[in-house]
Amino acid sequence: MQDGIRALEARRYAAMRAGDTGALGELLSDRLVYAHSNATTDSKESYLATLADGSLRYLSIDFSTETVLEAGPGAAAALGRMSARIIRYGGEREIAAMTLALWVQEGEAWRLLAYQPTALPKAQA
Repeated sequence: MQDGIRALEARRYAAMRAGDTGALGELLSDRLVYAHSNATTDSKESYLATLADGSLRYLSIDFSTETVLEAGPGAAAALGRMSARIIRYGGEREIAAMTLALWVQEGEAWRLLAYQPTALPKAQA
């Protein structure tokens, strides 16, 4: 399971970087709660919409999946770090965070159910 979740995380970050809403849509649960480092949240629909309309663009992303924890049958938590340069509503900024991504099995597919970053102080980024 650990290798599979790590591969899903890599696919997710690659799709984010590419702005590939089709690929992301396949990876995200319809019940998604996606938190951002500025304490705002999105649903699957609203997150994909910000990427589609360009109000959120990932210019670069670096990530590491440090630990994958099995969280019961059909659930896993991926803990790691990410840093990115983004454009959000017209302004460019850099973010760095510790991350928690909760993956669940929905039928035969694994989907991202929840994502929660914790912003890192600049010195740790």
